[in-house]
Amino acid sequence: MTKAEIRRRLIAARGQLSPTERQEYSLAIAEHLWAQPEYIMARALHVYLPIRGEVDTQPIIERAWSEGKSVIVPVLTQGASELAHAVLTAASQRTEGLYGIPVPADAPLLSAAELEASAPLVLVPLVAFDRMLYRVGYGKGYYDRFLSSVPFVRFGLAYAMQFVEEIPREEHDQQLDAVITELGVVRR
Repeated sequence: MTKAEIRRRLIAARGQLSPTERQEYSLAIAEHLWAQPEYIMARALHVYLPIRGEVDTQPIIERAWSEGKSVIVPVLTQGASELAHAVLTAASQRTEGLYGIPVPADAPLLSAAELEASAPLVLVPLVAFDRMLYRVGYGKGYYDRFLSSVPFVRFGLAYAMQFVEEIPREEHDQQLDAVITELGVVRR
């Protein structure tokens, strides 16, 4: 199966989850994450704001704030091929950004040095993942470019039904350190 076929099939399958299932699975995923040493030790999280039925990260974000962790979110800007990054606070107003992705309104973007200094645990969205912890995203390559440029620990968040035996790999594809599903944690 090609990446495009995997993407099409699993986006459709993910769309079949009921709102109740998404909520229950997302909370189970969050609970597995909270037990991980990398989460416990992290001073900051780089976390996506979900779209299109992705794992809900709001419980993770709220707990991170309650524990004094900084929350950084990706920001896509028109014409840019790289992710930008902004701090999300409890007071941040959210607006719809490029591709319908929520972003903090009027938040200043972090410099590369500020992002590097925060050393966040990166929580990565995905459409599919395989046994070697490679992922399929939406096909634009933003996360592969970002992950190739930073040394941060990267965890994918996914529903167990997003597993496929093997994803066709390309040279630029970045491997995850773990994928967390409602059933538990898969590590390399």
